[in-house]
Amino acid sequence: MSRVLVIPDLHAPAIHPAAFDFVRSLQDEWQTDRTVFIGDAFDLHSVSYHAKESGLPSALQEVVEAKDQMQPFYNHFSSGRVDYMVGNHCALIMRKAVDACIPEEWIKPIKEIFGMPKNWKVHERYARCQIDGVQYLHGDSSPGGNTPALAHAVRAFQSTVIGHFHAAFGVNWYANDNMRVFGCNVGSLCDSSHLAQKYGRKYTKKPILGAAVVIDGSPYCEPLLLPNRGVR
Repeated sequence: MSRVLVIPDLHAPAIHPAAFDFVRSLQDEWQTDRTVFIGDAFDLHSVSYHAKESGLPSALQEVVEAKDQMQPFYNHFSSGRVDYMVGNHCALIMRKAVDACIPEEWIKPIKEIFGMPKNWKVHERYARCQIDGVQYLHGDSSPGGNTPALAHAVRAFQSTVIGHFHAAFGVNWYANDNMRVFGCNVGSLCDSSHLAQKYGRKYTKKPILGAAVVIDGSPYCEPLLLPNRGVR
């Protein structure tokens, strides 16, 4: 059995300034021995399908800035078991290549593009990582709704942890006569004030900052409490 730290969407170079210290404190508090990055650690705004914001860097410069911002995570999680789930944003390079009919063989692997540590195991988009009977996936394959992780869990008949939905956070349960499963949404740890995140400002629901741990198959969500976003 494992003690899993689940790191939500980071969207470098738009990572929240408190994100790294927060996940490191959770690792220490819960004594986790395995880490899952649930996907979209990189935003890739410069090649996204959203409207581009003027004043943001070129694609090459954005990757440089994103890698710099990810360096504390790279250094800290450079050993042990680390799984990285490719999300819809970090898959943008391949998605654009498909649109342009560029063969997959001509594109560098995402691990090489972003300089991820050797011990990180990258799972392709829509893949499911299985740990202690729980499935981990980015979550952009639908369904959505108010409790998207639970919807995934019910469809799969398996407890599920997802990211992708920045405004969804927490654990929900479903049971019938034969089983009980949970859905765990892990929120995000990106800075919503960053220009690359401007596309989200039209939504009433706002990102919930936090992360999760799954201890021997049991989920716990930890919010990042900030002075201006306390509990009311």
